[in-house]
Amino acid sequence: MRADPVLAAAAERLKAAGIPDPAREVLGLAAHAAGVSLEEWLLRSRPLGDDARGRFETLVARRARREPYAYLVGRTTFYGLDLVVTPAVLVPRPETELLVDAALAHCPPRPGRVVDVGTGSGALALALARHGPPVWRVEAVDIDLAALEVARTNRDRLGLAVCLYPSDLLAQVRPGILGIVANLPYVAWGDTVDPEVRHEPPVAVFAGPDGLGLIRRLVAQARGRLEPGGWLGLEVGAGQADVVQAWLATAGFRPVGVETDWAGIGRIVWGVWPGGV
Repeated sequence: MRADPVLAAAAERLKAAGIPDPAREVLGLAAHAAGVSLEEWLLRSRPLGDDARGRFETLVARRARREPYAYLVGRTTFYGLDLVVTPAVLVPRPETELLVDAALAHCPPRPGRVVDVGTGSGALALALARHGPPVWRVEAVDIDLAALEVARTNRDRLGLAVCLYPSDLLAQVRPGILGIVANLPYVAWGDTVDPEVRHEPPVAVFAGPDGLGLIRRLVAQARGRLEPGGWLGLEVGAGQADVVQAWLATAGFRPVGVETDWAGIGRIVWGVWPGGV
């Protein structure tokens, strides 16, 4: 990082607050405060002006309180896509990219509807619209209208064909679905969460006393919505994969599989509804 005492002091403040990569984040916050891209900022040789410095110091103070970096700059990257994020939606995580990988690997590449349930920022749906087979019709639903507005903003910015509409899980989704993906809330009420998660919408984080209330409902609904040979993929929390895998098997999905993340945690549970070709 450049030898700027303002930036150096900010990096020390973020380090003391427990931010893992304070120097990198300080540069990003400085660029955002100056109203330029990070690349442009790195080419600058002058310090922040008075107005930009005031904005920067406000951003640093908020970050030191562990407000998510993505909320402060209004952007994040997911599966190579530049996404707008606001406090109305969960910040997409790198591990959720594994659900995109699983869908691309296992969901049938034939014409059909692929539905992202609880879309939030639209990350999953947009990644599948960009990278999935062109014969897929991608739909995205969420019960929260504010979240759908964020997803709509991202869809329109990226120019991707995704049909967005409100639904309580699959309640408003017509049957005959080829594939379902869902990164639903899976944290139990009362569980301890990281400081940054406390700034995210509780409805996007917590799901009942065991954290599995919404996933349980979705598995039950998917049985009547998937077409023969249709695919269901779910992101789950640490220690939840075995029970969710058992639910899918009991519900009649064959086969059922689990994909692990980089830490060896069962992160993606998937199953195929019987029949089809």
